Amino acid sequence: EAEKVRRFAEKVGAKDKGRLIVAKGDYVEIPIYDGYEHLFEGYEIIEQEQPIFAKKMDLFEILKDKIPKELWEFIPRRYKIVGNIILIKIADELEDYKHLIGQELLKIHPRCKAVWRDRGKEGMLRKPNVELIAGEGSMAVHKENVCLFKLDVTKVMFSVGNQGERMRMAKIVREGEVVVDMFAGIGYFSIPIAVHSKPKRIYSIEINPDSYGFLLENIKLNKVDCIVPILGDSMYITPEGIADRVVMGHIYCHEFLPTAIRALKDEGGIIHYHESVPEVVLDRPVERIKRACEELGKDVKILNFRKVK
Repeated sequence: EAEKVRRFAEKVGAKDKGRLIVAKGDYVEIPIYDGYEHLFEGYEIIEQEQPIFAKKMDLFEILKDKIPKELWEFIPRRYKIVGNIILIKIADELEDYKHLIGQELLKIHPRCKAVWRDRGKEGMLRKPNVELIAGEGSMAVHKENVCLFKLDVTKVMFSVGNQGERMRMAKIVREGEVVVDMFAGIGYFSIPIAVHSKPKRIYSIEINPDSYGFLLENIKLNKVDCIVPILGDSMYITPEGIADRVVMGHIYCHEFLPTAIRALKDEGGIIHYHESVPEVVLDRPVERIKRACEELGKDVKILNFRKVK
């Protein structure tokens, strides 16, 4: 059934394009990305011992011949692809070579239409600071775990590194639950939960009008009907006493903890709290949660503590 499985893996975006398919005796090993294992129930999932990697043009090797040696240390080794758009961080030392870098990336990835220089995010709304350095267009449809995310890279962010966390969340929501997503964005967590779980309702709150607009489009694009989109500040408009589970997918949101606690049902529920934490204060998120619950007279149990990225 290898050919059937290969076609399916490619269709859902699960096939790892960096590794080749390998035949071993009576078996065929088809490489897939982490987070897609649940789509292949009935087949044996293994950790590949001797993967054969696809030959790939390396940006650093290409640019070494075109950029002075004293600048090699600044040549970027990593970049991310969102849909058919490439986002890359470029040091100021390579300002004169930014368009060259963009053009070479389009040669490496001919299916992509544009390269944008990523200068980071601005403000609580996490608005992207980007600059077009090659190609044209900023609208993309990114496919992940059979979910579709439409976005404009000049208006909203998309973190490829959070893929595993988005899929983990989608797997642990139980059938019939009511979920409140306090920082929904374009549907980063709401869409996978709606697609892969069977929640009764998801209240998806977003303050950024641009992100909210794409949230509405992604609800239609993924054909899900359990999401209730809400435009506004979750500090003030989060519904109270209704949630089995609250998702706080913003890394600077500790001031919203009391709001999240009040959103839970009287009999209790689960909060998924994210925070950007310096290693020297690694216990800070847990202490903040305990303090917020204590101030509201609630008991709390820490179920899990993990590094997302």
